[in-house]
Amino acid sequence: MVKSTPSFTAERLAALKSNYREAGQDHVFKFLGDLDDEAASALFEQLDSIQPERCNEFFDRTVRNPTSVEGADRIAPLEPGSFSSTLDGSASADDIAAWNDEGMRLIRANKVAVILLAGGQGTRLGSSEPKGCYNIGLPSGKCLFEIQAERIRRLQKIASAADGMPAKIPWLVMTSGPTSAATKQKFAESSYFGLSADDVFFFNQGVLPCFDMDGKLMLDQPGKLA
Repeated sequence: MVKSTPSFTAERLAALKSNYREAGQDHVFKFLGDLDDEAASALFEQLDSIQPERCNEFFDRTVRNPTSVEGADRIAPLEPGSFSSTLDGSASADDIAAWNDEGMRLIRANKVAVILLAGGQGTRLGSSEPKGCYNIGLPSGKCLFEIQAERIRRLQKIASAADGMPAKIPWLVMTSGPTSAATKQKFAESSYFGLSADDVFFFNQGVLPCFDMDGKLMLDQPGKLA
């Protein structure tokens, strides 16, 4: 029996166990009876937030049958002549001008957004802060978040100049569990680097639990998935 009184009901626990049993992952409840109220409730909430059958699908597609993903055998390089680039000189001046005009038109039509993948910490840089907060040694002392914000503000200004109407580019910032609070705090303390707070959106990246080589979910400790 679970020690003390956990926050979940017996009915909810039974339903959750059934869900994991059907997915062949019910071993994760092995130590539930040894946990106190707080630890048992934390494990329940963690397991309840995960779809074990979906986890099995990810494991099957990436480990057991990585070549069985639909369309995987049809991935191939683009045909020559089907694309151009501003980086290798293959695009003409007319092409570049047309792309620029189309890009500005789409910005003014609110059809353009910027997504920044900022879930990593700066541990390899010797910092526990999100990488976007890290001082990379510029004379200005600006962090990566501020540099990106300046580019967005500049694009908004250029797009607005064409017809005088304000142009807005939503900024979607992906964070992770370890970086979410610090990232939001940095933006708030910096007044969103000159952008409107209404145009900046934060969301956490998805995570999967760890698997062993047989596809079984692993426990980091008796009351927590790895």
